[in-house]
Amino acid sequence: MSLFPPSWIVHNGDLRPASAPLLAPGDGLVHCGRGAFETLAAYRGRLFLADEHFSRLRRAALVLELHCPSDAELTHATHQALQANHLSTEDLARVRITLSSPPDGEASWWIEATLPPSHPPVARLVTGPFFRNERSLLVGLKTINYGENVAALRHARECGADETIFSNSRLELCEGTWSNIFVRIGGRWITPPLSSGCLPGITRALVLELFEETGAAATEETLLIDTLERVESAFLTSSLREIQPVAAIDDRTLVLDPLLDKLRAGYHRRILA
Repeated sequence: MSLFPPSWIVHNGDLRPASAPLLAPGDGLVHCGRGAFETLAAYRGRLFLADEHFSRLRRAALVLELHCPSDAELTHATHQALQANHLSTEDLARVRITLSSPPDGEASWWIEATLPPSHPPVARLVTGPFFRNERSLLVGLKTINYGENVAALRHARECGADETIFSNSRLELCEGTWSNIFVRIGGRWITPPLSSGCLPGITRALVLELFEETGAAATEETLLIDTLERVESAFLTSSLREIQPVAAIDDRTLVLDPLLDKLRAGYHRRILA
């Protein structure tokens, strides 16, 4: 996954070169990972599901005691960043909002706008020795503490795959490295419940709605990680990959369910709405 660095960022509401220093010595983001972030998709300059992303960012800020700008400030700054980096007319752009914790207690936040990373049409997944703590104070939040994710991604790459699947401390299916997961077992579509410790994905929530619109059904259900041996079909969801079919888990090839075409069509209708 490679990202194109922005030329300009918006820091505390002001446009500035991306090369300008951001973090003061002693910032909690560097010292202990005390920071939060959100990644949004912008389609031709329009933020998708911004209210939901802002709400999740605000929850993280509350837990970590960080300053979070208002929705209006975030929206304005996001459009500034998109325009300054000539991304307002791109079919898809990546927007990242980061909150940090300066030692002086003042607010510090910034917004980057870049072209999105490239994702393959289908994903290959592997299992590995990586676990989510479903009882953690930080469960469900997007914090800067992403060391496990980086290690899991490296493991996937070493195995010739795209993502590693996480279980939780109860050995239940949880999520992908950067994504939520849906699996089909015995003809039924299932996704792990939030109690598994998975991120309350914005795209995940929308896809659950889209299942109902198609007349199909998906349930939130606890599954042991060993259940992956019985998975017939699967897909991943996230803001930038949208709905990505899974070609294989470990060495087992999966089938592509035609239902995914309907889900993706519904997703793109929402984007255009």
